[in-house]
Amino acid sequence: MCLAFSALSSLIGTTGCAPSLSTFQPAHVARKGHVQIEAGSDISIPTSGVGRLVDAAEALVDVAEQRELRDEEKQTLFDAGAALAINALSPVPHVGLAYTPVDKLEVSVRYSGALRLGLRYQFLTKARHGVDLSAGFGAARYTLAFPVSSVLGILELEDFERWQFDIPILVGKSGDWYRLWGGPKGMFTTFGTQLVLTTPEVSGSSTSQETQLASFDGTAFYLGAQGGVALGYKYVFVGFELSMAYLAAASEMTVLGQPVHAVDLDSLVVAPGIALMMEF
Repeated sequence: MCLAFSALSSLIGTTGCAPSLSTFQPAHVARKGHVQIEAGSDISIPTSGVGRLVDAAEALVDVAEQRELRDEEKQTLFDAGAALAINALSPVPHVGLAYTPVDKLEVSVRYSGALRLGLRYQFLTKARHGVDLSAGFGAARYTLAFPVSSVLGILELEDFERWQFDIPILVGKSGDWYRLWGGPKGMFTTFGTQLVLTTPEVSGSSTSQETQLASFDGTAFYLGAQGGVALGYKYVFVGFELSMAYLAAASEMTVLGQPVHAVDLDSLVVAPGIALMMEF
């Protein structure tokens, strides 16, 4: 992984810019009147050319101090901002609470930069069927701003909005000292933002400071799977989970009111994570 893109993760810190692909829930729901709690962090790693795109954009930030950027160079900066908005390399901290009001039905809330509300139902139980099987549905809205300007100092994202809808299916087993789970997961997201590019005034040139606006919006699907294991005893466990998903995005960039092109953001996303898991 290129050095500049690795530095991006530390610059972003704990803002959780990428969607959380993890669940950190066992395949079973808690008994009626009981709760499950999890708190931890993932790291979202897109494996496509996003890193090279960000590197190129960082180099152009330095070039902008020396001369006026060409149109295609400005477009590279806009594309890098779009890539960071959709799925940057970043840590994703999360905390979640799930409660079972009636047998086998769970309601939950989770925060990972996006605030998610969810429902989950357990269809099979280990006691009766030899394995636990549950499926759920969640809806989330992203609530954080993106610190793109801390990486690409002349580019800022404004009015970012993202909605997410996901369907996790989990199969697994559990006992007093362990939890095992895995299964497919799909996520659909819609997004939109304004990108503001402010190029500096070039010393010794007639070029003055210039501000250029672009809008970026579209939809994306994450299709993948996850697997996890947790070890502990009765009520408290330490869990490890690995999620992998293919990101397929359909998006369009508009500059000064004119459609420019679709931004290629398709990628395989790998997201390992660790969390403290409790059930009371």
